[in-house]
Amino acid sequence: MSPGHKHSALQSMATTVNWLVAALMLVSYLAQKEAPSQHTLIAVFGLVYPLLLFTNLFFVVFWLLQRNKRWFISALIILIGFSQLKTNIAFGFGKKASNTKALKVMSYNVQGFTGKNGAPYNPEIKLKALSFILKENPEILCLQEYTGKSSDLFRNKKNKNAYFHSYYTQKGSKYTGLAIVSRYRIFRKGYLKFKNYRTFGIFADMVVGKDTLRVINVHLASISLGQDDLDLLSSPPSSDWKKQDVGNHLLGIYRKLEKAFRLRERQLDKVIRIIGSGRRPVLLCGDFNDTPSSWAYHRIAALLNDAFLQKGTGIGATYAGPLPFLRIDYLFTGKPFTVLSYKKYNIRLSDHYPVSMTVKLPGR
Repeated sequence: MSPGHKHSALQSMATTVNWLVAALMLVSYLAQKEAPSQHTLIAVFGLVYPLLLFTNLFFVVFWLLQRNKRWFISALIILIGFSQLKTNIAFGFGKKASNTKALKVMSYNVQGFTGKNGAPYNPEIKLKALSFILKENPEILCLQEYTGKSSDLFRNKKNKNAYFHSYYTQKGSKYTGLAIVSRYRIFRKGYLKFKNYRTFGIFADMVVGKDTLRVINVHLASISLGQDDLDLLSSPPSSDWKKQDVGNHLLGIYRKLEKAFRLRERQLDKVIRIIGSGRRPVLLCGDFNDTPSSWAYHRIAALLNDAFLQKGTGIGATYAGPLPFLRIDYLFTGKPFTVLSYKKYNIRLSDHYPVSMTVKLPGR
């Protein structure tokens, strides 16, 4: 085959792939509008939106270098979904919250202090994680997959008056769950759960100065991918995999996705009722196990403000596992709050990165 034919074949293949990823990106735009119970496959494409975005950006650059007008294919698709782009990439710049009236809030999925998917509990990781939290010294802390007693937290003179609200369920030989830790007096506590399912959220009403506010901590349904699932999705199948095995495995992963999407849909109904049931400002923290392109995210974003979009920068990926670009941990605020800053901490003690924000109420 001559060099000219090889070049023509490469361009033909690239064009086909380009049209495919462009079409899939268009489908991903529907994920925010379609309930997963009705269109599960569309929800899956919403989950991989960041990957589709970067692939389309690659084709824009590829065709420009080739001096080929086909760069317009992906460029147009990206522009069509500009509103989706704005929920995934932030250009905010937070100011340092040296103001004593600012309230620092942190959320962290500590993964049971295992440090790795499927690994056993590691007390050294727990010690490092708690040391990090104490150093950052948030006034309100929301933890997911926390293992241990509430008294382990804020055990120093500065925070001797901390208040706690938590829920644990047995996982192997350990108890893991959700915890809210606050410097402020908690006067009402509540739980979010369904019969025969684990508690997926807790909330606490507390007094902050002359104000009262509601803090909600959630851990929405996980896809429950095992290490073998993550290995398959993050790298090509090895030569010892049979085609049928790969197909069955991918179908099994899809079934897990379908189950998680449908359960999160039900969970969100309860979360939204709790947001609206109290006549006080709301802070919502937690692990959604879903991206900003999802139907779940947009239901909450219609009611509350995403602190990352206001003061974060870039993509802000919070998942520290093998699947890249996923922002699945969130800090939301009710309208009375002003977000002063947002921060993601690049500390690798879990398969999630901790995030924090500083906020201010109008009266403080």
